[in-house]
Amino acid sequence: MNTALKEIEKSSVISISGLSQSFNGNSTYILENVHLTIERGEFYILLGPSGCGKSTLLSIIAGFIKNTAGEILVDNEQVHKPGRNRGVVFQQADSALFPWLTVKENVEFGLKMEKVPKTIREQTSSSFIELVGLKGHEGKFPKELSGGMKQRVQLARVLANDPDILLMDEPFGALDAMTRRTMQQELVRIWKETNKTIIFVTHDIQEALLLGQRVGVMSVGPSSNISTIYEIPLAYPRDFTDKEFHHLYQQIQSHFD
Repeated sequence: MNTALKEIEKSSVISISGLSQSFNGNSTYILENVHLTIERGEFYILLGPSGCGKSTLLSIIAGFIKNTAGEILVDNEQVHKPGRNRGVVFQQADSALFPWLTVKENVEFGLKMEKVPKTIREQTSSSFIELVGLKGHEGKFPKELSGGMKQRVQLARVLANDPDILLMDEPFGALDAMTRRTMQQELVRIWKETNKTIIFVTHDIQEALLLGQRVGVMSVGPSSNISTIYEIPLAYPRDFTDKEFHHLYQQIQSHFD
């Protein structure tokens, strides 16, 4: 094996080849012949309309669903089930957080289940609560938090478990426009500080261009796959009024006209 190939294998954290998915033995595929490679530390967007299978693909990567055909490797190992190297941030924080636990207790929950010593749990939760901008809210319960704050708690809890990969399924979809923009900016900051690999699902072209280094456009289902991948050359922070931003937006929009 030559050195160049070794370097490619070393940097690629997720490799998907010929992946297809159908449910209940149905002959119609939701996803068909998907090929994708994600680099370590990359911010990758799965973009497509509702029903195209992007959340299904994310669930397969997470190990929640077993693919019907093809191969998916994470760190060169076949995916058969969920793993600690993959953390999932869901769209609805209400269903992801424990309402009877405080912010601090929610963030520490996974560490407690792993029997991490209390001192380390507290240091870890304090660090990530501060990272997501919730310092001073440690003792509050989810019912006392806004939608954006709940999503910050969910993100802090996932980060506290130190996964290599963050899988984010339209995490800001239920937020109002102003909170959503703030959370987008915060996510880019956190990604830069932690150097996590992120796969982010959205149907919003503007959100995709504000966040991603690459945008994989999924075709309309059934038998959806990643039809086109765009490299996004724009520097962070990104301005949606920028001329190049608008040009890229129009290019991607043409897939859905």
